[in-house]
Amino acid sequence: MHVIMFDRQSIFIHGAISSLRGLIPELNICGTSQADELWTFLSQSPTATLLLDGNMNHEYCLWLLDELAERYPEARVAVALAQGKPDWVETLVQREVSAIVPRNAPAEMFASVLQMVESGMVCFPKKWLGSPSPVRHDLSCLSERQREVLRLLAEGGSNKEIGRALNISAGTVKAHLETLFRRLEVKNRTQAALIYTRAA
Repeated sequence: MHVIMFDRQSIFIHGAISSLRGLIPELNICGTSQADELWTFLSQSPTATLLLDGNMNHEYCLWLLDELAERYPEARVAVALAQGKPDWVETLVQREVSAIVPRNAPAEMFASVLQMVESGMVCFPKKWLGSPSPVRHDLSCLSERQREVLRLLAEGGSNKEIGRALNISAGTVKAHLETLFRRLEVKNRTQAALIYTRAA
């Protein structure tokens, strides 16, 4: 597992690195508070998980996430937040971050979240997700097969893995996903997985 930390506070980076190395023996982790160094690290490990300081300037944070999606689409992002303001959390979800973790969480929680993200799952504190809209989050608009696809997606399954589990082709999975995205009025896998999590 390769993790890159990008944070305003170098003391937070050093403390987190020290703690996480003790909890995840196979962890390859580095950190920086400099953007040019971040891009260098990502160019060396384009599929790494980025642990991002979500309390930096919001415009800069969004620019960074957009650049990351364009330059390194295989990288996953977990965000550390001091406070879960619903509008900011929703904005981060729309940018397809894989996880949000409270900044003051114990190191064990950071380790668990990073391991979940590495395995393709999404992870968000329920209390920070805001109030779900009953229309948008009603799964009754989906067929039984679409609900099965959504459940497997929320568990971190790729299209191929979902197809194998349900004995259907990856193309059929993609068609189901396009339909359920439209019916749930979402734009991406992360938003769909969140709806399933909220409804479960």
